[in-house]
Amino acid sequence: MQKTIRNLVLLLVTTTFFWGCENEVDIAADWKEIAVVYGAINPNQAKNYIRIQRAYLDEDQAAVTFSNSLDSVYFDSLDVTLEEFVNGSYSQTFSLRKFNGNDIGIEKDSGLFYSEDNFLYELSDPIKPSMFATDYQYKLVVRNPKTGYECRAMISSVGQAEIKGPVSNTGGTIYFSNESIPVTFQEGKHARAYKVEMDFRVREYPKDDPAQEQIVDYKWVLVNLGKTQSLRGFELGRYLVASSGFFSNLASVMPQDINMERRLVDFDLTFYGISDDFNTYLSVNKPSIGIVQKKPEFTNIENGIGLFASRNIASFENLSFHPSTIGLIQTNEKTKDLGFVQ
Repeated sequence: MQKTIRNLVLLLVTTTFFWGCENEVDIAADWKEIAVVYGAINPNQAKNYIRIQRAYLDEDQAAVTFSNSLDSVYFDSLDVTLEEFVNGSYSQTFSLRKFNGNDIGIEKDSGLFYSEDNFLYELSDPIKPSMFATDYQYKLVVRNPKTGYECRAMISSVGQAEIKGPVSNTGGTIYFSNESIPVTFQEGKHARAYKVEMDFRVREYPKDDPAQEQIVDYKWVLVNLGKTQSLRGFELGRYLVASSGFFSNLASVMPQDINMERRLVDFDLTFYGISDDFNTYLSVNKPSIGIVQKKPEFTNIENGIGLFASRNIASFENLSFHPSTIGLIQTNEKTKDLGFVQ
């Protein structure tokens, strides 16, 4: 009998405990002003742009409810400056101008978030690349004058790469007849990785109506985030790129059409040198091939989120293909049926 009573009391206490617990779960943290910053400054650009938006939260409704609201995505007003340091010593301060990217053709992709305007912050003052004995650092400061909120980030400017092959500062071309193409350059200071791309153009038209021609752009990645030897720069980066990759790329991006003729026009070759933080951000956010799809978060913005980085882009434009290229395309097993003519 005593055992039965004890079990009833235990059941009563347990039931009271569960029914007395609050069944509402607070899934939202206290609201905090946070800026979302993305930008990568490049010394070889006349103007650089920084995107600054705001994080938002509502305690009563889902965040998606406000995603298409201008006030939810953008700050009303901000003071945005960039401080320059030379070998660690303050040099000068630049002010960034807010403007609508739509006015110059930089439009924001439509989607879940507000996209009718694309507000950016423009830096029209020149950025300097780090050199052998001179380091240039840039500190981005974002301040809300109404609330006093401030976030910041500081990076070292990536130095210029000296390109040695397959083209150089005096020009050049690419020979696909060899088994491999040597991509060679002296690494820029503070560069962590390099990407080398060819953007080439092809004139395409129906055989029975050449007047309907169009120029189509294609891309071939020769080097994809090749790591530098160190951040000190001035080491020799050398990659042997298989020539067969060009023909495989052609075959993968161009449909075979017996009624179509094609002619090579020209190509651009671009060397992208990126900073350490930029490379880390790309590595963290690359597609996952494992079972676990959750990605770690990476930001270098103090008191904010996002990425402020440096890059140095060297481009060689409107280069001519070597005369032997067409013959190789016409005889290569993968590309011989793509309709290329002299």
